[in-house]
Amino acid sequence: MAAQMPEKNNKQTIPGQTDPRRSDYITNKVLLVFSGCLLGVFGLMFLNNVLGYSVHWEAGLLAIQVLRIVGVVLAVAGAVVMLVQRKRSASLAYRVFKGSTLLILGLALAVIFSVVAWNPGSGIKLMYVALPAFAFAYLIYHSYQPEFFLIAMDCALAAGAVGLGQTTFGAAYHVPLLILAVVLYVLQIIGVAKVKSDLGRIHLGTWRRYVFDFSGNAYLMMFLTPVLMAVVAAAGLLVGGRVPVACMVAAGAYFFVTAVYYTVKLV
Repeated sequence: MAAQMPEKNNKQTIPGQTDPRRSDYITNKVLLVFSGCLLGVFGLMFLNNVLGYSVHWEAGLLAIQVLRIVGVVLAVAGAVVMLVQRKRSASLAYRVFKGSTLLILGLALAVIFSVVAWNPGSGIKLMYVALPAFAFAYLIYHSYQPEFFLIAMDCALAAGAVGLGQTTFGAAYHVPLLILAVVLYVLQIIGVAKVKSDLGRIHLGTWRRYVFDFSGNAYLMMFLTPVLMAVVAAAGLLVGGRVPVACMVAAGAYFFVTAVYYTVKLV
């Protein structure tokens, strides 16, 4: 029955504030992710430089395929290590380097270089944005309140959809991008309504429950933000001229204001 007990959310304040070991663990995880993303960007810059010379083009393509295979191998190895650690009942609490770390690294390499292999030029440019964005989102997830993480993702989705719609690839997909964004916003609103009706509880299957101490203002922000960002995305994707740029700026400004607000709340 112990597994049925609600797990209290502790991200309403700085994570690990009352547990030094947890604080060090989260700090190390965030540093690891930032370091990995930074190395990934530098590696992609080097690869892009290699692909820029026709004499090295084939070598660059070969490197992409090799790194994709390496990612798959690392993911499989990570899964095996996880099974071994679980069978040995090894204590993995507050350990950064473990089987799941290797698994995630392998999956990341496989996905990144699959995208790059699909279209080297556009794929590398996409990863220039995706890797820092992921690192930043990871930092927000571990350092801020859960509601602000949702707000940040709402803003990123609106700005990302509008920005993608301004590229050559996304120019023909304005309506599908808008539909996708609206569906995700609606799912968020339904999910938040469910959590609110269940007094802040989230049930993951039958074995774990999380309890969040959301205030009335937090629920208001989680309901209001997706609606506002849906309007921003619709305007940016359906109206031409300078409107798309203005919409991306609006999403960024909204994020900045809320970031300041929630940062002050953490102090």
